[in-house]
Amino acid sequence: MVKKYFSDLNYTIGNEDTQMEFEIIQKTKPKNILTIAGSGSRALPLLHKGVQNLYCVDVSRPQLFLTELRKETIKKLSHHDYLAFWGFPPYAAYDYSIKRREIFEGLELSYDCEAYFNKVFAEVKWGSILYLGKWERTFAVFAKIVQKILGKNFDQVFKYHNLSDQIHYYNNDFPLKKWKIILFLLGNKSVFNALLYKGDFIKMNQPQSHFEYYFEAFERLLTHSRARDSFFLNLCFFGKLNHEDANTIETREDCYEIMQKALNANSLVHFLNHDLLSASNKVDKGTIDYISLSDVPSYFSGDLEKNYLQELKPCLKKGAILVLRSYLRVPESNLDGFVDVTPKYSEILAKEKVQMYIVQVFEYLG
Repeated sequence: MVKKYFSDLNYTIGNEDTQMEFEIIQKTKPKNILTIAGSGSRALPLLHKGVQNLYCVDVSRPQLFLTELRKETIKKLSHHDYLAFWGFPPYAAYDYSIKRREIFEGLELSYDCEAYFNKVFAEVKWGSILYLGKWERTFAVFAKIVQKILGKNFDQVFKYHNLSDQIHYYNNDFPLKKWKIILFLLGNKSVFNALLYKGDFIKMNQPQSHFEYYFEAFERLLTHSRARDSFFLNLCFFGKLNHEDANTIETREDCYEIMQKALNANSLVHFLNHDLLSASNKVDKGTIDYISLSDVPSYFSGDLEKNYLQELKPCLKKGAILVLRSYLRVPESNLDGFVDVTPKYSEILAKEKVQMYIVQVFEYLG
């Protein structure tokens, strides 16, 4: 049974920094990739010149439609028109509705995808759909509370172009007491269930309290990279991407060019409306050399939590890389046949711009 939280359009930007996996992909060059689709922003940047098949998996059909829409716009549009179509900065302030409709009507979409987005775009009068996801709308509420409690200088931390200056501000002048009040009020199971998860919130198995988990994650985020570069911090404080520095990696010219070339060459993108394990049984045995698991296993329990890696084995090629994000709950997994190679990618992981996840990278020994 599909959980309530996963039955509609949950993400339209996304909740993960895919630059981390983009950099891993550039090192490993996998040919056949199985990935959770999400909004498409976490899946499509995994494309590169050598990809033969990208299998995008999601239990939510709307998320697969969104991934299809992203794929077609990347394939057909110039970088400038892509940014404008989706409403990324610096084009967010422009009225692009007439051009957006014109572009949409020229895309080669599946019948169901076209019908779905005809309805969605009609509802928003052909405005941007970048912030329509339940997750993005939740953080718009979060941002209003942040602004109310922190006051007129709520955005001071975003004004630094130099990380050392930002760290000095955080250590000496950041309104820490007010920030702790915000995290105490919002960073708990009850609030997230009410605003977003509708009872499907993860059962935490980490030693900290929810408050400590979020406080430590935000502290890493505010002291390891510029706040202005984090799409997640922008959503938390502004409720939107406030500046193009915060745009997700799909909008970066080098990434965009790689994706577009792959889509217009021989790379095939497949959409699988299944759960992760069912989808793994739909692909050719022994062919997958990269799996992007997202944080899906954090929602597992019992035998499924313990054995999901073992059940993925039939689809894997020897040497396959699996990237797992764990949110609040690290699965108690049976690692027989796998080796944890996380330290090999430590520099990449340290620069991740969400910091809410415990990231592990596994290699399949075959």
